[in-house]
Amino acid sequence: MKPQNPEDSHDQNIKTVLLENAWAAIKFALPGSAEVFQHEPEIEAIREETVQTYFADPFLRMDVPVVAKYENVAFTFLLEHEHDPAKFSIHRLSRYVSHLEEQYERDVIPIVYFPNASYNNKSLKRVTRSTFLGKRYHYFTYEAVLLKSMPAEKYLKSDNIFARLMLPFMKYSRQALMEILDSGIKGVLELVEPTKGLRRAKYLDFLFHYFNLNEEEWKAYTAYKQTQNEEQEVDMVSTMLKSQGLLEGKNLGIIEGKNLGIIEGKNLGIIEGKNLGIIEGKNLGIIEEGRNVLLRLLPKKLGPMPAEIETSIRTLTDVGLINSILDRVLEIQSWHEIKQLMN
Repeated sequence: MKPQNPEDSHDQNIKTVLLENAWAAIKFALPGSAEVFQHEPEIEAIREETVQTYFADPFLRMDVPVVAKYENVAFTFLLEHEHDPAKFSIHRLSRYVSHLEEQYERDVIPIVYFPNASYNNKSLKRVTRSTFLGKRYHYFTYEAVLLKSMPAEKYLKSDNIFARLMLPFMKYSRQALMEILDSGIKGVLELVEPTKGLRRAKYLDFLFHYFNLNEEEWKAYTAYKQTQNEEQEVDMVSTMLKSQGLLEGKNLGIIEGKNLGIIEGKNLGIIEGKNLGIIEGKNLGIIEEGRNVLLRLLPKKLGPMPAEIETSIRTLTDVGLINSILDRVLEIQSWHEIKQLMN
């Protein structure tokens, strides 16, 4: 991710994840909500929102009010994020909830996600009330999701993509980093549809950014995957990020500054005005890299590679087709499926 104002960057990154996975975020905060709707509700943003293509893209500040509807059941959920709990104001939130209730004439359930707050945070006000002569005149509260106090181990096998993406903010020992990181990556590969390749790459970039891995830790993770006989996932993740130009500065443990064939620290493949890594029509080795990954991964998954398929892969020039095959590597069960994809 490109550097931005830290507060703006964190705010928009997580709110983008919230908007793209609103129902998953609601179930994560309020597990009982699934019983209220019985079936997955339709989610509708009730204000015009800006979703980033990449987390580094320009954005407008936004809140995330959404309506969850199924048949005759409908609720408005206000999904808020506050990276710095010291800047959170329950009174500001209360006014905003009242505004939404008045505007849309529907109950509003406010949920606030705090990546950096724990249960022992005494400054975080959870309730505001007004009482006189034994009579309550005002009461307001919200659902606080205090990620820093949530044990990451509890969500390692979760089928909730929002939970997997929030793993970097949860409570875990650094000794458990490899297992936690692996769970996040597997969550993206298993829970985000292969057809959404850009979103997969964006979420992987999100995980690497917030786990804040150093070079030695990435090498340790690569070694960890080798012990699990899953090194093909490392290749797959690297290629997905490279194909979207999302690796900046550290190419996942490869030489610093040599990202995706980006020479001498040039960012995002832009070398002397050539855009997106394309120099005189050649995609800075992305095609060759993709071919090489396929030639390594597929035999590990399916056994000896037929000669005709090897020839076809070595002559592939379509980046989109290469990425499409890579997106499906974990699901493919036969060489026949590979032939169908390439035809």
